[in-house]
Amino acid sequence: MGFWSKKEKNNSEPTPEAQAAAAIQASRVSMNELVLQSIHEGVVFIGPEGNVHLANPTATQLLGRSYDEILNLNYDSVFDFFDKTGNRISLSRNPIATALKTNEYSETRDLDLIAKDSKKNTPVSLTISPTSPGQNGRSSFVITFRDITKEIAEEHERSEFISTASHEMRTPVASIEGYLGLALNPQTATIDDRAKSYLEKAHESSQHLGRLFQDLLDTTKLDDGQITPKLEPVEIVGLVKQISDAQIPNISKKGLGYQFGSGSVDQQVGGGKRIDQVIYASIDPDFMREIVNNIIENAIKYTPAGWVTVNVRADEYNVQITIADTGIGIAREELNHVFQKFYRVDNRDTREIGGTGLGLYLVKQRVEAMNGRIWVESEVGKGSQFIILFPRISQNEYEQRNFMNQNVEKQEKGL
Repeated sequence: MGFWSKKEKNNSEPTPEAQAAAAIQASRVSMNELVLQSIHEGVVFIGPEGNVHLANPTATQLLGRSYDEILNLNYDSVFDFFDKTGNRISLSRNPIATALKTNEYSETRDLDLIAKDSKKNTPVSLTISPTSPGQNGRSSFVITFRDITKEIAEEHERSEFISTASHEMRTPVASIEGYLGLALNPQTATIDDRAKSYLEKAHESSQHLGRLFQDLLDTTKLDDGQITPKLEPVEIVGLVKQISDAQIPNISKKGLGYQFGSGSVDQQVGGGKRIDQVIYASIDPDFMREIVNNIIENAIKYTPAGWVTVNVRADEYNVQITIADTGIGIAREELNHVFQKFYRVDNRDTREIGGTGLGLYLVKQRVEAMNGRIWVESEVGKGSQFIILFPRISQNEYEQRNFMNQNVEKQEKGL
């Protein structure tokens, strides 16, 4: 009996090993708190139900509220987001609400946060990261955000510089290109074959430089919102065919085949003839021209032999434009980068082909500005296809909006 009593007494006291483990755990907790408090980004931890369980000092400072004020509150009562036009965002546009619904990671730089204590608008970079899902399959989330006021100001200064420099340099480059064109014109100048070959290379380089400055100018204007789409209802099959058909001379000059199609492949009548769809969408025709021309020109450049194919089709909700080639293709690891600014695929096949690295970035910006999506599917040695998706509008909506636009034009002209 005494033995068991002694054993129980010993069990009630922590062993040296247990004491050491407890000390290490306490040290870890203390260190985690120290790290969290020293981070210069706001960090907020919310549970699957959307309530705040933890926040660091930077977060409370940016939110303009004390820790005790926000603890256990729902995120919607803590984060007051506005868009760049100054309007409070709805729940359906709130990235935190979307993350709670989808359990997916997201990030944005397009929102302003309003601090409760000062009512000051602060542009923020916001990241929402899910943790491992719990037993019910729902995740908690770590929300990190930081003030990017200074970054935006610096980006604006850089854009201003690039815009001004590009604009100023376009004039002398255009003059150089013009004079080289005159030198190459047999009606205005007589030169030998060697001089002609040199001038042709100089002329090509000046044209490339001119395109680079124009792309830089367009990039800064798009980024700053100086270029916005003028959406109008359009019969999109005819428009895309007109744009792509204009590239036939360039396609033929490279020795490539060309094909344009529209409609679903199962829409056929007797004799195997396909019925073309009549498809309407609300887009900016000038933006669409830039998009289609850029992708087709890339297809021509990166296709040594084979075909360039353009197809427009639609389902009940969307218009899909597919521009495909049988060219050198893009490696899988490069696919996520091709729409980035200044990014060019770098391999043996592409190094001798000129480009600014801005074309596909501008394409993506223009597509998204018209409420569309674009992506690329490709395999090395088997070609690429760029797929563009826009919301479809009905024939009735097309006719109504055209009628309204015509009335507005008449009113503006005083008719």
